[in-house]
Amino acid sequence: MPSPAEAKLVAIRLMARNATGFPADKLILAMRELGLKHGEFGIFHRPCGEDEQYNAFSVASLVEPGSFDLTKIKTEKYPGVSIFMMLPAAHDGVEVFDDMLSTSRSLARELDGELLDEQGSSLSVQRERYLREEVIQFEHQATS
Repeated sequence: MPSPAEAKLVAIRLMARNATGFPADKLILAMRELGLKHGEFGIFHRPCGEDEQYNAFSVASLVEPGSFDLTKIKTEKYPGVSIFMMLPAAHDGVEVFDDMLSTSRSLARELDGELLDEQGSSLSVQRERYLREEVIQFEHQATS
């Protein structure tokens, strides 16, 4: 188990079912409609906190360098995105994970995408529960 001083990355992938990928304009619109904001590093973030000083989780393209070029939204296609959070989280890690998972599901429905775990396997309910339990264990360890 990690010590409280260590950081942990929790990630979910959203892959396009269509071989051509997600059209950038639809992907970006869907993320914005879910409250994600384009920001630091050219990726999208879920702001948290009243002053939106911290990011709860982020969304990066799976295409290097991971950023979204907003000047090319009419022509770009993305095969997938990584939706990720870092622990320890700025706020309650379980709440952040639940929000990240809910947002991921909404994006998958809206864009006809498939959710995968960090190894590229289908994100089953069992795997979701395991990831959530990892967040709980990390937070418990960090406070004990």
